[in-house]
Amino acid sequence: MVHIAKARLDDGHFSTEEVRRSAKLALTTSRIIAFQKDQYDEPPNIAAGFDSLNISCEGPIRANLIANEITADTFRIAIETWGDATLYSASTTWIEHKANAKQCIFGQYDTSIDKQIPAKPAPSTKSSPVKTKTSKKTPASLPQKCAKSITFPQPFTEPPSVICWLNRLDLPSGRENDYKLRAFPDTISPAGFTAHLNTWDNGTMSGAAMCWIAFPSSKRHVDSGRFSTNDVRKRTQPRERTMGRVVFRKKFEVVPTVLAALNAVDVAGNADLRVRVRVEEVSKEGFRWYLETWGDSTVYSAGASWIALGFPE
Repeated sequence: MVHIAKARLDDGHFSTEEVRRSAKLALTTSRIIAFQKDQYDEPPNIAAGFDSLNISCEGPIRANLIANEITADTFRIAIETWGDATLYSASTTWIEHKANAKQCIFGQYDTSIDKQIPAKPAPSTKSSPVKTKTSKKTPASLPQKCAKSITFPQPFTEPPSVICWLNRLDLPSGRENDYKLRAFPDTISPAGFTAHLNTWDNGTMSGAAMCWIAFPSSKRHVDSGRFSTNDVRKRTQPRERTMGRVVFRKKFEVVPTVLAALNAVDVAGNADLRVRVRVEEVSKEGFRWYLETWGDSTVYSAGASWIALGFPE
């Protein structure tokens, strides 16, 4: 394990390369993050997802994200791998809210600990919903479509907005298995929704997890959505960098903070898994996004979910 105990200020992002070089391998890479002074009276809730991954194809494709040791002042963010997997680097985006907030709800769906249902329509001292544990009992191969029915702790007055971020993946490597994984919600109602973790075609998964974030669709100063390489090009036209633009549906009085993390990957299995999402040129009207790879990796498609927060000072 490589860990930095000295806290740095919370900006909603963490990369393993803050702590170690990609060539200096470690099963766990972590550091302490400090909230703004007097921001919270009690430990907040945190939801987080991967915004970049760089994992060797010489072993399984494994990465896990943990946010724990949460207090009113600090928390520990960690990115880990296990077994014979090699994680060169990864980075994460997170969002937090007060523990007793009622208009924004976070949760977690993990195939290794949650009972599966058919994939068709149909807390506290604080460890965040993002924390996941690898399970020795995880089957060698799950069904290609896994789902869980989610019930909100208290219902909304209308169907809320729900976004999903990938925060654990355990996929086999090899030319016969492309890296395919998608997290998404459907059948959203005021009372709940169905969370999905799917692979397809020649994709196989031994496990996966995602966090979900739900908030009122009519909430002021907040917008959200999804974007994908499929929005601007065909899967059969892979390239190192795909870019597009999002136009907000809501009007912001200030330039918002936009947080984006991966919700889908479709990458060739004959090379390392290398994928990254970036957001730039944020204005009151929208932002530009990039989904990228590098080296000899081939990204057929990739996608991300985003949330924009533009509360006036």
